[in-house]
Amino acid sequence: MKQLFFLILPILLLTSACGDSPDAGRGADAAESAALQARVDALKTRLGKIRDANEIKRLQRSFGYYMEEALWDEVAALFAEDATIEWARDGVYRGRNRIREFLYALNSGEQGLREGQLNEYLQLMPVVTLSEDGSTAKARWRAIMLTGQYGEQALWGEGPFENEYVREDGIWKISRLHWHQSILVPYEGGWARHEDVNHGVWVSDTLPPDAAPTYDEGWWPTTFLPPFSFANPVGRYNPASAGARP
Repeated sequence: MKQLFFLILPILLLTSACGDSPDAGRGADAAESAALQARVDALKTRLGKIRDANEIKRLQRSFGYYMEEALWDEVAALFAEDATIEWARDGVYRGRNRIREFLYALNSGEQGLREGQLNEYLQLMPVVTLSEDGSTAKARWRAIMLTGQYGEQALWGEGPFENEYVREDGIWKISRLHWHQSILVPYEGGWARHEDVNHGVWVSDTLPPDAAPTYDEGWWPTTFLPPFSFANPVGRYNPASAGARP
């Protein structure tokens, strides 16, 4: 961000100086002025996209920190009013109020961690894709989870997010959050010796969803490749149509 700012600054100063001088046209023809203005506009657009991407990353990382502390009201506030959440094989919950219900159900209706409870949600490997008009975005993340209760159980969890975001009144919010559960297994013995402890079902057996899961992914050791929201950056192919592995 700083490098881009210092690249824009001299161009802005030059443009300003040319505009203020009565002899602005001397020494440069109209084509050069137009090219300079186009470069300034392009850099401003790039700066705006970098700022938006950083704000989206901050939003998602905030989600992870609030999840770790079981601050469900804070988590729900990150979502747009008509947003959806889809967690593993639980199905789709629509609207902020239903999302809040779902989050509380993850922790037996309680807000805040219990004594001795661990609930770590690491948000890693972001790839953010902004829409052309800058009003929406998509991003793929990877979550690594360490959860459990002291003296009772310890679990490893892992899997990718495919999320969508919307700008509301100038503020980025989550419009669709979809976490795909690759594994959720006991710490002791790990993924090599155990299948998923919950088969990807967290709360839908007690809190029915508003819609069925988008994908019936099965559970570990079944593997699934969620479609990518971004094209291959070197242009070899567009993996957005990728689906379940055979």
